[in-house]
Amino acid sequence: MELSRRNFLKGTGALAGISAMGAIGLGCSPAANQGTEAKGGKAEAPKTPAETTPTALKEATDGKFTAKAMGHENYVYVEATMAGGAIANLRVLAHDETVGVGSLATEMWPAKVVETQNLDVDAISGATTTCTAIKNAAIEAISNSGADVSQFQKGAQAPEKGEDQTIDTDVVIMGAGTAGLTAATRLLEKGFKVTLFEKQDIPGGSMSMTYSGLACAGSQLQKNYSLGRFDSSPFFDKDAMLGVLKGLVVPENDRFDGAMPYDDALYTTSPALVDWLHEIGVGFYSMGVNKAYGVTPYLAPGCYEGGCGYAMQYLVDRIGALGGTIIYGAKVTDITMTEGRATGLVAEGKGGETYTATAKAVLLASGGFGANQEMVDEYYPQYKGRSFNCCPASTGDGIVLGQKVGAGIECMGRELGAYMSTTAQAGSRMEIAFMYQTTPGIMVNASGDQFGNVMSANHFVIGRALCDDANGGKFFWITDESGAVTTMNNLTYAFDTYKAVFERGDMVHYASVEEAAEALGLTNLQQTLDTHNAHALAGEEDEFKRKKLPYIDTHDGVWVCGIEPTFYLTTGGLAIDTSAHVLTDDGSTIAGLYAAGDVCGSIEEKDGKQYGMGFDAAMNFGYIMAETVASEIA
Repeated sequence: MELSRRNFLKGTGALAGISAMGAIGLGCSPAANQGTEAKGGKAEAPKTPAETTPTALKEATDGKFTAKAMGHENYVYVEATMAGGAIANLRVLAHDETVGVGSLATEMWPAKVVETQNLDVDAISGATTTCTAIKNAAIEAISNSGADVSQFQKGAQAPEKGEDQTIDTDVVIMGAGTAGLTAATRLLEKGFKVTLFEKQDIPGGSMSMTYSGLACAGSQLQKNYSLGRFDSSPFFDKDAMLGVLKGLVVPENDRFDGAMPYDDALYTTSPALVDWLHEIGVGFYSMGVNKAYGVTPYLAPGCYEGGCGYAMQYLVDRIGALGGTIIYGAKVTDITMTEGRATGLVAEGKGGETYTATAKAVLLASGGFGANQEMVDEYYPQYKGRSFNCCPASTGDGIVLGQKVGAGIECMGRELGAYMSTTAQAGSRMEIAFMYQTTPGIMVNASGDQFGNVMSANHFVIGRALCDDANGGKFFWITDESGAVTTMNNLTYAFDTYKAVFERGDMVHYASVEEAAEALGLTNLQQTLDTHNAHALAGEEDEFKRKKLPYIDTHDGVWVCGIEPTFYLTTGGLAIDTSAHVLTDDGSTIAGLYAAGDVCGSIEEKDGKQYGMGFDAAMNFGYIMAETVASEIA
């Protein structure tokens, strides 16, 4: 095969790569190729819209003009309609951006441009990468119309100051992410008046970005699904599950003699949480039909960077329908205390307007601090200067404000895990955290050597490798032709998110192992592959105790994806009890103040284990927090 360094999806989309592997003649009639005769009498494949290069007009012309630009996930296709020297309409025609993040920006940002006739309007905070892609494509499309793009680049405009507002509510919540939305929805259903402050322009926090479902122990939904087939699974029964988890406790971090009170609270709550979500209409994708996920239902309608985004939007809609209020672009600046009790929040809008909310209960659900380099350097000095790929709103505001009113912090400074992103060839870090599962292969360092078992505790293995200078700071995933196919559309894990690594050029084909090694400086790659394949053919473990090794067939060369291991969250935070009360350093509760989600750090860390299920913790403790508040302010 002589297609060295080829892009798997280049040419006519996915079919180009398939044809290159020999799957020729996929039902196309002869007529489909009429009119495609090229030089030398050979027929060229018809072009797809993605390949068409628009002709730029010399004079301003009314009409529709299209262009594309790389977004966070893949190309974003934009159409600009020009009429009478103005942008009559701007819309996104197609995209693969994250549901609940970029997908919201594709509607919100073009509308702002049309309203202001200004391509320099502020990005939708929380979805800057998508907005930048839309802007770049819009600039090209408008240029192709013959119009002078500069007349639509008026510079950033300062937001107008709104009116200061005083809000009287039962419950005020800092943060409209996983925990905040869950608590708000539950409290509204119980008849309480709820107001949320969200500093981004969109809701969701980390919820839409997560890869997770709800690890539940015995919900009715789970029982209905299992039909008695999986009743003996440790993940079906709380006590059995806790028995498994107990073996993961790190003795030196164990404060409760193995009792794991926080996990106990989580898995006691999880059946009620799942059945409540199902009852109110949140869909579930029962990944239990799939060996990859056992019997636990996963939030639907999808899993990686999709399902949780749909669920997030559903909760937001339900909050509105129940009379709740979410104030966006409002950064909380203070917690109001009255005679030792939390009685409200103060927030500032983008225009400088002030919101003063008085409430019976104050809930902190503002996320961790991975996006605050100063806090990372202070509390995790071993990771000083290392960037985090996380929700941009995770700047630790709630932790700082909590400490200001006497809250304690805990579990800081412990080992953090990293996940995999691409090497950002297209200008953004596309998360490929689970390529080790979707794409059979091996991960090597800058010398072409393996460094650990990425199939077990992969986040921590990768994090340690990143911090070890011996690995050279560069990493690569090595796979073969079949691995490339499963990367495009992985049936086992039910998502096709990673197909974009071919479009953006992060996954590169080399005609031989030697060529890849020379191009990337992977001196030991051939020896590493030979050793790996010998173990695979023998059906034995490798030196890192990895089992069921995939054989990597190199007769057609190898596929290589550059990897950027990236830390993604902090696991320390505010001290809380198992009912979500915020605690002082001496263990006393702060009246009226509650917290859940990443602002509290990892629930597993509180029990002496390593971080594992942040989404579960945020949802379950959001639910717990609502139940506690409802019982105490009724």
